[in-house]
Amino acid sequence: MQYENIDSAEMAELALSQAVDEHIEKSKEAIDRISELEQQILHWNQEDIKRLRNDIQELRELLKKNFQVQIENFIHMRSIPGMRVPEEIRQLYKIISVDKKGFALYGTEMDKIAHITKITEHFKKRKEAAAQAKAKEKK
Repeated sequence: MQYENIDSAEMAELALSQAVDEHIEKSKEAIDRISELEQQILHWNQEDIKRLRNDIQELRELLKKNFQVQIENFIHMRSIPGMRVPEEIRQLYKIISVDKKGFALYGTEMDKIAHITKITEHFKKRKEAAAQAKAKEKK
């Protein structure tokens, strides 16, 4: 294509068209990767909690960067496979899932990993301390 016969309005239209095409292509790539990550997360094999954490973090970044969407508004975290955890502990520590070895992915940022026994021990200590504080109040 020869540019010497194109006026500035046509040149601007051409540049805009090219930018839109590039944006659509990048968006399609992001959507494809988001879809792939969603499937990996929802069908996680429960073998390695680090793999789940990495997939969630990548999905979080893609959603935020490309669509300004929070991961919590995109995927229902309770749909992720994992070992059962008492609801009280799950909510308090924001546990996402637990792998077959007992390691839990937890926290508001979904980026912390600890063995479920450590989390349970911490929970029991917190509960005991709260009960003791309540008993002192009554005296």
